[in-house]
Formats: sequence, structure tokens, C-alpha cells
Amino acid sequence: MRNRLKELLETGKVAMGAQLRFGVPAIAELFGAAGFDWVLIDTEHAPQTPTSVQAQLQGVGCTEATSIVRTAKNDPDLIKLYLDMGAMGVVVPSINTAGEAGEGTSACRYPPDGIRGWGPHRAAKYGLASETYTTEINSQVMYIPIIESAEAIENIEEILAVDGVDSFIVGPVDLSISLNVPFDYENRKFQQALRRTLEAAEQVGKPAGIGVYGSPLDPTSAIRHMQSGFRLILVGGDEPFLTTSCRHVLDNISF
Repeated sequence: MRNRLKELLETGKVAMGAQLRFGVPAIAELFGAAGFDWVLIDTEHAPQTPTSVQAQLQGVGCTEATSIVRTAKNDPDLIKLYLDMGAMGVVVPSINTAGEAGEGTSACRYPPDGIRGWGPHRAAKYGLASETYTTEINSQVMYIPIIESAEAIENIEEILAVDGVDSFIVGPVDLSISLNVPFDYENRKFQQALRRTLEAAEQVGKPAGIGVYGSPLDPTSAIRHMQSGFRLILVGGDEPFLTTSCRHVLDNISF
């Protein structure tokens, strides 16, 4: 069993990811084939169904990319379902305390490391690799909380110290709103919060992640975040790429 995303991060490399909302398996396969290191299937803000999620996992599975699912909440049943489908990890919103992070990491792993109930579906090749999957998945699965509130920033050191939290992603929009500086990413309060997450990650030796704000076709923000120390980079996805490309074409064609 291989988690390429985890391998990249553990060897100090940057991992580029994209978020998918449209629920189309061919688009998921395309992003993996294009060279993204990981693909995040968003079930929090998009009308995904379990069937559509599994189809996208199958699409990404045809490529070298690692599949991660963004859950709607820190729910053990949802986490179990997506892992049973074959996701190699979950990104979970609104994690504000170490206790919440601990509940999520436990939901990802079988006893004695956690509380995940057994019954892998596609993840264990439909029963053809049940023992191998069960033996290896605890060390390969990833739990990645989204840090998107002032409370989470205040608790970031404790959150990242939880065993089983592999990384995190700063959610810039919600974080800026929580800090009372909505969309003002250059504001001193927002920049101080980013620095605190980087410092906390360095203290525990875990990679820091962030959702890149701004146009996905402008590399400036992504490059700046990588230079500052972020390595788990979420840049664009099906919705922003299509929206930005449509606007670009219409704004640059005159007749």
C-alpha cells in the first residue's frame, strides 16, 4: 500500500493539490493525470453523493495522485465511509481544539490506535486484500484538519501535537472572517496567524498547509506561501479553473 502524498511530505517536498466540486469522475482523473500530487473531493460545500465520491476516487485511482476527501464535519461515520471507499485520508473542517482533532484521528484508525469499525469496501479491493489493507492502513491514512478560526489559531500548538494529525490546511477565507478582517489577507492579524501556524508546525515537525487565495492562474501567492514554509498546497480546482478561464477568454476577445 502506498500513500504518495504522505511520502512527499515526509521527505520534505511540496505537494500540490486541487479541490473538486462538480462530481465528475473524468475531471477527477484529468486532474490526477495532469500531475497534481493530490486531489481533494469536496463534500462540505458541494452536492456530492457517496456514489459520485466513489466514482471520482476510481478516476483518481487511474493516476499517480492521492485521493483525499473533504468531509462536511468531524463525523466518525462519514470518515469511515470515505476511507472504506478508498480515500487515503480526510480533510476535516472547523477543528478548533486538540480534543476535536483527537476524535477525528481516532475515527481514521482501527483498534488499538483508534475506533474505526471494520468493513473496507473498494479500499480493500472488494475483499481481495482485506488483511493487507487492515494491517497497513493505520500508518498510511492521513487526518488533516482545516484551521479556519481564531480559536483554532489559539490552540494550534495543542492541535498539531495530537498523535495522528498529519498536517493541516489553513482555510484563508473563514480565518480572515473569524479574525474580523474578511478577505484582507495582507492584514497584520491575518499574517500573524499564518506565522503562528508555521511556527507550531516546525515545533512538532509536521508539514504546514494552506489553501491559496487569489486567481489560480497567478502563481504569486502559491510561490510566496511555499517560500515561507508551507508544503501542503491547495491551489485551485475544477470550479475556480473553469470560472477563471471563462472570464479570461471573454475579457481578452474583442470584435
